[in-house]
Amino acid sequence: MKTKIFSLLITSILLLASCGKWIDTGLNVDPTAPSDASLNVIFPTTQASTAYVLGGDVNRFTALFTQHITGVTRQHLALYQYSVTESDINNAWVTMYTGPMMDLKIMIDKSRANGSPHYQGVSEVMMAFCLGMWTDILGDIPYSEAFKGNDDLTPKFDPQDDIYKSIHGLLDSAIIHLGASTSNYAPADDDIIYAGDISKWIKAAYTLKARFHLHYKEYSQALTALGNGMASNGDDMRFGFGNAETEANPWYQFVTQRGDISMGEPLMIMMNNLNDPRRPAYASYDADTLYSIDSPLGPYYASINSPVEFITYSEAKFIEAECKFENDKAGAYAAYLEGITSSIQKYDATADVAAYLAQATVGVGEANLTLKNIMEQKYIAMYTQYESWVDWRRTGFPVLNPTVGSQMIRRIPYPQNERFFNFLNLSAVPGYSQQKDFMFTKMSWDKLWNP
Repeated sequence: MKTKIFSLLITSILLLASCGKWIDTGLNVDPTAPSDASLNVIFPTTQASTAYVLGGDVNRFTALFTQHITGVTRQHLALYQYSVTESDINNAWVTMYTGPMMDLKIMIDKSRANGSPHYQGVSEVMMAFCLGMWTDILGDIPYSEAFKGNDDLTPKFDPQDDIYKSIHGLLDSAIIHLGASTSNYAPADDDIIYAGDISKWIKAAYTLKARFHLHYKEYSQALTALGNGMASNGDDMRFGFGNAETEANPWYQFVTQRGDISMGEPLMIMMNNLNDPRRPAYASYDADTLYSIDSPLGPYYASINSPVEFITYSEAKFIEAECKFENDKAGAYAAYLEGITSSIQKYDATADVAAYLAQATVGVGEANLTLKNIMEQKYIAMYTQYESWVDWRRTGFPVLNPTVGSQMIRRIPYPQNERFFNFLNLSAVPGYSQQKDFMFTKMSWDKLWNP
């Protein structure tokens, strides 16, 4: 009996060992989870996922810090008062690094391999944007050793200065690839941002270069980039959401499902003092039919199909104004006025821009133009965009008071997953601490502006 059982066991082992020779290995492949996908399938998902995270946690949290919005209850009251934890940003971080950023790396590699420089270029622009977003809110981040899958699950954190070099390298490479005369495959209807218009992707790349040069006080390089950058509101890099609930804008979803925010007091004071024509787009009436700190978000940002903006022509003009401010007051003032004009016209083409500019505190004249003027008007124009937090940390304008305590938050804590699973590399980040005080420390470019 024992001999029969042993023989049966040996036979089973031999059959199992050789099963790969006669069993169809395709039987256990899930047809709903393909191991590969074409570029035109991957690309729109990277755009949508990035726009959702940008317009969701990233812009919402940073808008609390800039006081574009007010946290009135629950989690967002805590965030408004700088009680930010490593778990608050964790979901956005994991989503981006394992989702669209990993997919963008795949797209860059695939398009390089199959002779599709236009796809490579748009992927490089998107990757540069994602790196810029994360380094500007966290500081040092993984990149050079990231996106290797199981080959390296604990990538090092590159210094912010090196991340910026990588960003400019990606954008320079993108400009070259987007300028290629031919591309075996190229974006078209799958490109939800620009519908395959390569010329607009090139303008976006140059304008992003200007933004990132400005962060390091590289004014001449920023102005050179702007010479090839956005030329009108029609060049804005923005992602439009749909009309179905499954395609809804993240601000809309948050307001309808949570609603624990309202308009920011500093912003409402500025806009009310100037009788700003953008108020109906930014805010809705409060219970007294006024625009106030009690107003909910307005229809331009909080409608189901509202767009999420990555970078805009209006921002480009304010970058130009700031870069020219010291040495070309006439040029700075002209760019300042165009930044205001283009912003207003985006929300209301019929608005009386001349009346707005005629106000003494707006149309100050080139001789009286100050950095405060530029940054306050940019603050209004950049409503809900994380870049406004960068602006405040750089320049201190507009003047904002801490919502609690004596310090303003200057960075978001590192995500929880990095402490759990990559602590050795995280702990090597200069100055890193799990203490709350870490949020009030300055990252590399911040130290350049505020030594």
